[in-house]
Amino acid sequence: RWGQSAIPTGLSGVIAIAAGSSHSLALRADGTVVAWGQNSSYGETNVPPGLTSVTAIAAGAYHNLALKADGTVAGWGDNEYGQITPPVGLTKIIAIAAGTSHSLALKSDGTVVAWGDNFEGQSTVPLGLHGVVAIAAGGYHSVALKSDGTVVGWGDNYYGQVTIPPGL
Repeated sequence: RWGQSAIPTGLSGVIAIAAGSSHSLALRADGTVVAWGQNSSYGETNVPPGLTSVTAIAAGAYHNLALKADGTVAGWGDNEYGQITPPVGLTKIIAIAAGTSHSLALKSDGTVVAWGDNFEGQSTVPLGLHGVVAIAAGGYHSVALKSDGTVVGWGDNYYGQVTIPPGL
């Protein structure tokens, strides 16, 4: 309907993909990003000019994040809740995730930083959370995998999405 599944002609060298509500992203091996699909008034398919040296991508509902080789994060698209504006001084990032209207970053020291919409507590990282090796962002919740194999969740739990099953 919006062209989000119409792969651009000639797209090649793709090493990662991400999907938002009605748009898609591809990260090429050369560190550039290609976006296609719905480009509403938020500009979610308007990749910032000069965005290079990208190592990872994430797509939220109407916003996107790019992790650069220098450990910084760039964002574009919807910024109603500040979800594309990383906190000042955010560096040493090794992974990113994008929820509906919030964003997450995993720092090299195993801590997590979150910003954007916090209506359901999805951007309130639990105090003392450390030893994190992977992150994910849902619509209005966030989860982290710790180095000891445990999972921590926070944010909206209406459907039990942050209630970790016993023994996991």
